[in-house]
Amino acid sequence: MVDGRKGGQRLSTAENLLKAAAELLESGGVDAVSTRAVAAAAGVQPPVIYRRFGDKDGLLDALTHYLLQEYVKAKRQLMDASDNPIDQMREAWDLHVEFGLRHPDAYVLAYATPRPPGQLGAAAKRETVSLLRGMVARLGDQGKLSMSVDRATHYVFAAGLGTTLALMQEPPEERDFEVSALARENSLSAILHRKPRTPARNTRLPARAVALAEALRSADDLPMSSAERALLDEWLGRLADQSG
Repeated sequence: MVDGRKGGQRLSTAENLLKAAAELLESGGVDAVSTRAVAAAAGVQPPVIYRRFGDKDGLLDALTHYLLQEYVKAKRQLMDASDNPIDQMREAWDLHVEFGLRHPDAYVLAYATPRPPGQLGAAAKRETVSLLRGMVARLGDQGKLSMSVDRATHYVFAAGLGTTLALMQEPPEERDFEVSALARENSLSAILHRKPRTPARNTRLPARAVALAEALRSADDLPMSSAERALLDEWLGRLADQSG
């Protein structure tokens, strides 16, 4: 049973139910968030949930809104911490990906599950997108956008969503976070009239490493052992993916 207190204050019935639902979601995924399980964890009878939220869909909708509140708060704080909209967007992107990887079931519930426009969860999602739009609009005010604010916002949001969902599919120890950084910088480059200042990258050596790796892939009689071949492949891969 969840502790019905927060910061020394007793939670309301609705807050207690949502806290219980959030803990079940974190430990067992969406399937674990049944009305019976939530009621038991919150120490109430199931009819209380129906009176508060209508049904399981209503509970999940309210839970989506509940889960996004801390994320929205963190996003507002980073906006207040910097006057540079490009820096804000980089930090917002990283925060978005971090939220998704730390709370995958909550992320899917909030961003990858279609919801009717009038629901609380849809409104919370719109609020996060609205914050992103505010950052993009500042770039527009500064004459830095190469497209409309609406299109740029949609582009960056879609790129962040796809990147986060793709990383979520990988085991934590195999996630390549450079992919997220590349997607972030490519998104900024796509929407900006003047490209962001990023460290210059030597592309000649990576290109040659990729070419050699592909040439070796089709060779059958290389004068090296399988272990040496594997080591060479690893080295060439590192050279191809070097970031500086």
